[in-house]
Amino acid sequence: MKAAIVLVAAMLASVAPVPAIAQAYWAEPAADDFAYDINAVQAPWSKADIDVSHHDRIYVSDPTSTKIVVIDPAAGNELGWIDLSKSGMAEPSFSSPNVQRLAAARDGRTVATLATRSVTLVDLAKNTERGRTVFETSPTAVAFTPNGHELWVSLGHEHAIAVVDPKTAREITRIPAKGGVGATILSPNGRYAFVSLTAKPSILVVDVAHRRIVGHVASTGAGAGAIAVSPDGKQIWATRRESGTTTVFAAKPPFAVREVIKTGPATDAVNFAQRADDSFAYVSVGGDRPAIKVYRTDSLEAVTTVPLQAAPTAVWPSGDGTRIYASLAGTNKVAAIDTLTYTTASTIPISTDAQNLIYVPGAVRSGKGLANLVPSGRDAALALAAR
Repeated sequence: MKAAIVLVAAMLASVAPVPAIAQAYWAEPAADDFAYDINAVQAPWSKADIDVSHHDRIYVSDPTSTKIVVIDPAAGNELGWIDLSKSGMAEPSFSSPNVQRLAAARDGRTVATLATRSVTLVDLAKNTERGRTVFETSPTAVAFTPNGHELWVSLGHEHAIAVVDPKTAREITRIPAKGGVGATILSPNGRYAFVSLTAKPSILVVDVAHRRIVGHVASTGAGAGAIAVSPDGKQIWATRRESGTTTVFAAKPPFAVREVIKTGPATDAVNFAQRADDSFAYVSVGGDRPAIKVYRTDSLEAVTTVPLQAAPTAVWPSGDGTRIYASLAGTNKVAAIDTLTYTTASTIPISTDAQNLIYVPGAVRSGKGLANLVPSGRDAALALAAR
């Protein structure tokens, strides 16, 4: 099934003034004492693999509190959590931010997390807040540019995309965008941003350098969903929860739709794992049979279905593509899927519900990476006592 693509000419978006309420709180980042390059990651940059190690971290957001759970994937256990309410920069209104979506900078130094009316930048060396930008309404999505120089924040209720400088946590400009801007991803070369609309069956294509909308890609249905770019940077996969579909289209002009896949009920998260010369897409579905469906990115052929205990709300590959990690809604668990056997290799219990997660290879640049973590259980307390 082919979806129509309508390319539209657009004038350069005028630079909107930063609202008075947008404000930043900033602390200097930790010194870079990491001995090796951690730019080699899986999707979406198509770099060489990084073996799973105790330097890696999985960060899991808790939608009901100020916590970000921290997991050592090599050990398969929770180490503790980062409590954003304990930051010296926090305002009284920040006591219950409902931490939701996460994004990581390509250099692995910073994670951005969405919360109530704000985006918070977390220093991964210190496990503390390093900056925060406040908005009039709650953001709906966040993504770093590949070079890490900008943070793109979707403000669905304000009909705009805010561009934030992650070094200062200050808003640079806004790009007007109607239709309920939602999930956002940038192409590996940083030229285009792809923004899924929740109020329209459409995906915006934005020229990053010129801050203008240069195209619309039609999708099947509107509503919530996720969006991701393949490891080779050639394909965009965009899901729609309500219609149970995934639209696959080219990441370069004219952004041709290749296929609309009927992936299944409550289609949600999507991500990729590169294995040798083959690339696979992992798409989560819910309903009565929650699972992750696996597809080849070259032929779009369905490979298999991995059944899960509960509906996955996020999926993310390890740095070497040997594992896909999935947060399981309402279970306080993260599933680790073996990408060779397509089976659940292990399940990691955590102390909170899992809303969203992200895998950061080499997040620990020196030491044990336990600084400022709040212990969340016996094992975590013992680990922190031994640092």
